[in-house]
This record gives sequence, C-alpha cells and structure tokens, in this order.
Amino acid sequence: MSDDLKSLRLFVAVADRGSISEGAKRCHLALAAASKRIAELEARARLPLLVRHARGVVLTPAGHALLAHARTVLLAMDRMSAELDEFRQGIAGVVRIVANASAIAQFLPAQIGAFLRAHPGLKIDLQEHTSPEVAKAVGSGLADIGVLESQTPAEGLECLPYREDELAVVVGLRHPLARRRRIDVAEMLRHEHIVVREGTAVYRVLRASADELRVPLKVRMQVGSFDIVCRMAEEGVGIGLLPRAAIAPQLATMRLRCLQLDAPWVHRRHLLCVRRVEGLTVAARSVLDFLGAPS
Repeated sequence: MSDDLKSLRLFVAVADRGSISEGAKRCHLALAAASKRIAELEARARLPLLVRHARGVVLTPAGHALLAHARTVLLAMDRMSAELDEFRQGIAGVVRIVANASAIAQFLPAQIGAFLRAHPGLKIDLQEHTSPEVAKAVGSGLADIGVLESQTPAEGLECLPYREDELAVVVGLRHPLARRRRIDVAEMLRHEHIVVREGTAVYRVLRASADELRVPLKVRMQVGSFDIVCRMAEEGVGIGLLPRAAIAPQLATMRLRCLQLDAPWVHRRHLLCVRRVEGLTVAARSVLDFLGAPS
C-alpha cells in the first residue's frame, strides 16, 4: 500500500479512536511514526486537522472534511483490491438472472453456455418470469440481472440495450390461414388463439389490440411454453403469436406455417436491467458485459 493510503487509513483510525496512540496501535505503527504521518497530512493540507488535548484528539472542521473523503477513497480502494483478487483467482460465485420467455427461448442459452465454458467456476441461476415480474425481482434484489421487453415499466432500474426480435403468426398446415403469407391484426383476431399465459408481453399486446379494435380476444387454450403453442397449432387447435426466431426449430420439423403480421408492434426490443451497474459483483458485472456485447 502506498504511503498516502497508509496515512489516510491511520487518520481514519485516529478519528475513530479519538487518540493518535490508539490509532497507531490499530495500524500497527509506532507512536512516533504515527505522529509524523499526521503532521505530514496537516502540512500538506496547510490546515490543522486535529486539536490535541490531554485525553486525545478531536477533529477540526477541515479534519471532518478530510475524514469523509478518506473513507470514500479507502472504500473504493478496498473494493478495487477485492475485485482484482477475484479476477486473479478466476471469476466465481452465483449470478441470478431472471428473463422473459422470449429471451430464454431465443438468446440466453447460447450466450450463457459460452460464458460458462470460459468461466467454469461461475454458477448461474436462470429463471423465467414475465417482464413485469422480472422488473419486480431485480428491483427488490431477488435477482442480479433481468431481461425484459422494452415497454415494461422499470422505474428505478438501470436498463441497457440487449436484443431485438419479431413476432409472427404460426398456424397448422390444415388451418384456413395456412395458404397465406401475411395477415393484418383484425384478421388475426377473428381466429381462436393459443396463448402462453396471461401477463406475458405477447398476451398483453394481443389484449391491447383486441381492446383497440373493440373485438373479443378469442383464447381457446393457455399453455406453458412456445413449444406447446406450436404443437397445439399443428393439431389445428388455434393459432399462435410467437417470436419468429424462437420457433425456428419447430418450423423446420413440424407441420406449421409462419405468417408475417402487419402491425408496427411486431418488432420488439429487449433490455437488460439491473438495480445499479456499479453495485454489481465482479461476477455479475462480467455476465452483464458479456450479455450486452453486440451479437
């Protein structure tokens, strides 16, 4: 540690103990050496920092100002040293991520897999939630990093760009729409839907579109995943509104057709969110930086 940092640490110890001798003991310094360091700080400040009396010392106004700055500097240096130690030992720990279904289906598995291969000491707890639930979990400290749809209220969170996707309509080959390449929202809403569940971003936009056109939203079935939507659509149960890239494997292997939907909201942005970037652990910050890198 540099002499300047040692002197600041001594000054904080003296202020906490109210005594130069007690501060010297805490910092494992001889009294004469401690007194010399305090005198050098005062000479550099060109102001008295302590008032010495028979029972110890008290801080002057300048001393109180220095104490506040010294605590900030020492805290930052301690944090820096701890983070560098973590890097020397290899990134380790557990990072908690909550994300919406679209991000998990399309983007996160490949990214997380690549990151974990490079950092085998790290563990990631990944959970799926709706975008509003993601914002709540991150805001309450239950998760380190969240991925949510950009229209989600995220007051108090720091949000960063992540990825974009496009919604499309999936139908079975026996469905009356199967020969179409594109449809508009009004026509889509005339058909029965298979939805993942209420509260998801896709469900909310369907509901908002139906309300805007003043038509009922025909929900025939609620299921638990994009894959099940595709399976039910293949069986002719209804149609599904899903992220196009998320169902690429199903489109390649199942009896399905994907239709382009003419609506401005089919192009969506997803965001990374945290409570405070500066408050993240080294492990969480490393994951955040990796996820936020351009694809």
